[in-house]
Amino acid sequence: MKRLISILLTLAMIFTAGCSGSEDKFNTEGFDASKFYDSVSSMTSDQLAVLDDTYITNYYGIDIADLDSYVFAQSEDPNSAETIILFKCGDEAKRGEYIKAVQNAVSQKADELKNYNQPEQAKLVEDCKMGQVNDLVYVIISSSADDIYEALEKELLARR
Repeated sequence: MKRLISILLTLAMIFTAGCSGSEDKFNTEGFDASKFYDSVSSMTSDQLAVLDDTYITNYYGIDIADLDSYVFAQSEDPNSAETIILFKCGDEAKRGEYIKAVQNAVSQKADELKNYNQPEQAKLVEDCKMGQVNDLVYVIISSSADDIYEALEKELLARR
């Protein structure tokens, strides 16, 4: 329980702070989440399924009409935590709501994996890359999270 509280506090701090200082060097204008996902999907260890709009709305409580660009993908294997979420939301208030929704889903996933005695997958969730750059929110849960995040940084730097 203490570890879960620690994870939640860390996630809250990451999203509250965003990527401090990074907003000057990264540009999210014109960023296409689907195209970026297509470019990195081969880096995942599992086959990911892109979630449909209805699932995103029902599971996360996110109104996709508020999003400028998005992709929500998760492993087709129910025993895998591998997930990539990228979305742009220009409305700061809505973005804050949606960040909380994603945080809750990630926390719930970590709990489920621990309860089902899958410590390796729970560790992937704990070590995920989560944050915000300008109007872009990202969650990368993967054994290749560092490489995918590096590709994201390069993409956003190239837009400067």
